Amino acid sequence: MSVDIGQAIEEGGKRTVARNGLYLVAISWVLGILNQLFGNTVAQGFMSQIPSGAAPTGQFGQPTVGPSLGLSAGVAWVLSLLVGALGIVVVLGAYRTFVTEDTESLPPERFTRNLGWAWVNLFIGWIIFWIVVGIGFVFLLIPGFFLLVSLLFWGVYVAVEDQNFVEGFQNSWGLTGGSRIMLFATGVVVVIVAIIVSWVFGIPRMAGLGGWIGLLVGQIGSALSLVFVLATIARTFLQLTEDEAAAAE
Repeated sequence: MSVDIGQAIEEGGKRTVARNGLYLVAISWVLGILNQLFGNTVAQGFMSQIPSGAAPTGQFGQPTVGPSLGLSAGVAWVLSLLVGALGIVVVLGAYRTFVTEDTESLPPERFTRNLGWAWVNLFIGWIIFWIVVGIGFVFLLIPGFFLLVSLLFWGVYVAVEDQNFVEGFQNSWGLTGGSRIMLFATGVVVVIVAIIVSWVFGIPRMAGLGGWIGLLVGQIGSALSLVFVLATIARTFLQLTEDEAAAAE
């Protein structure tokens, strides 16, 4: 099995700016804004406990915390957790959308089908995934990247094939065999593109236009980058599974 890097990046980009891809970008943008607002609210509550004059300030002596909401830190923290839970649902729907050839619609069942089972497996699987990959990075960079690439598609198996996270890990390991170097190269390109997109939309904030303008514009880059990464993973998954099916015939 082999990976066509150009095809993976091209398809990931095209699916991101297709109609249903932009729907997912919009949803991610809203969730990203809410999460940032709740995070700022929690940070503001923390900073309010710091003695006057000791809190960090920006270039013009203003607090470094961005726009926030008039909520208690505890309520904002709980709402931030809720946004994170909804983010997992978005990932679920994105994977299920991008493995199809549909570029127009975003039916509710892509988010709701087998939701409880899939959500729990994605949540637990992500915790274990990052622990395992983190351990790999602790020992040296190479084991960390090897594990990251080898287990890359476990979430797609959970979302699309209704597998549990253990089966997802096992099948991702088998699917990536023989393609890990090319997958790593694809990942490098994806990360570079995502960084550039985030940087472009972060220019207003870097230029000193903080507050709401910086938040709203900056989150566009974050949402586009997220959906692009998910789309590219899904389309690369299709490349490998189609090659695997063809080899088995």
